[in-house]
Amino acid sequence: MKNLRNYISLKKISLFSVLVVILFISEGCGESEVFNEVENIQDIITPLPEYIPVPDNNPQTAEKIDLGKKLFWDPILSGNKDIACATCHHPEKGYADALDLSIGVNGIGLGEQRSGSILAKRNANTILNTAYNGITNSGNYTPENAPMFWDNRALSLEEQALLPLLSKEEMRGTSIPENVLHDSIVNRLNKIEEYKLAFKTVFDDESITIEKVAQAIASFERTIIANNSPFDRYMRGDVNAMNQQQINGMNAFINVGCAECHSGPMFSDFELHTIGVPDNPKLPSTDSGVNRYTFRTPSLRNISLTAPYMHNGMHATLQEVMNFYEDVAEGDADDINTHININDIDPLARQLEMDDDVIDEIIAFIEALDDNDFDKSIPASIPSGLPVGGNISN
Repeated sequence: MKNLRNYISLKKISLFSVLVVILFISEGCGESEVFNEVENIQDIITPLPEYIPVPDNNPQTAEKIDLGKKLFWDPILSGNKDIACATCHHPEKGYADALDLSIGVNGIGLGEQRSGSILAKRNANTILNTAYNGITNSGNYTPENAPMFWDNRALSLEEQALLPLLSKEEMRGTSIPENVLHDSIVNRLNKIEEYKLAFKTVFDDESITIEKVAQAIASFERTIIANNSPFDRYMRGDVNAMNQQQINGMNAFINVGCAECHSGPMFSDFELHTIGVPDNPKLPSTDSGVNRYTFRTPSLRNISLTAPYMHNGMHATLQEVMNFYEDVAEGDADDINTHININDIDPLARQLEMDDDVIDEIIAFIEALDDNDFDKSIPASIPSGLPVGGNISN
């Protein structure tokens, strides 16, 4: 479809029923034809729910959220007491860090200004909207089994919250062995009266456990949501929420094939795919993921705020991402991972042929998934008395 120009228009009939008639005009012959017809667009891409899914075993309370926020910002959870969850998931950076590969323990500074020699293996996923990870078009969702990380190795925000603490590169460092780190964190918290009182208030129990730490952090993370983008408002009935270029891009997004993987309310199928992203040259060895260079389809929510892109941050802009998919569709083996044969790449990725005008429209649509109205507040202080957010001041 390389030389086809997309003149797609969408007429919104109702909240749950949309009929899209797509007209493609061949630049070569100038003749138009009806190429495709999409019914019930909300079977493919949908707005986010206005509620937050919460697991039955970890109900939200204001006190628990407040405790989780303090822990999220407190470097007391790291081996060297120099890095917090917020160091690499900062609101100024869309709850990511604006780096291709995060700089972990012993680093200094925030975002692009951060320096240090110890790199995480992958790009930091944003915390924004992870409360919805795993949700389907039908609204089916079990927060106890929500997939997390680039390789889906954790299920639930509670499980996810504890794994970076154990990572030597991310938060643990080398001063504390992995098998005793969680106990070390609990011992530290037990020495801080403000934390002891907060845990007793939240859990009605004097004991502090690593499981309760995870529950509190997860509860806070479930409040970091952005679910009122122009796309969300458009799909809920506000026909003026998106402009015509964005509407064109939405239809092109579906018909080119992007929505085969980037579907549902989060614009992700949460499945692992091989798409052939080159290795990041900063890494000492290739990263093959769990198996055969497969990585999870990232959400497209708020990604304009969270560049660079891909699991290893190899593409700096959305234009670069689109150009990469175009190269894959054209079979350009020079632009894919040298450890992968072009035929090993997921066929869904090899079908994405687009001309420049269509790419511009799709990018405009992706920008309509942005919602900048989310909690950006930073605690003035934290119970440990350590620098809020870790060593983020140069």
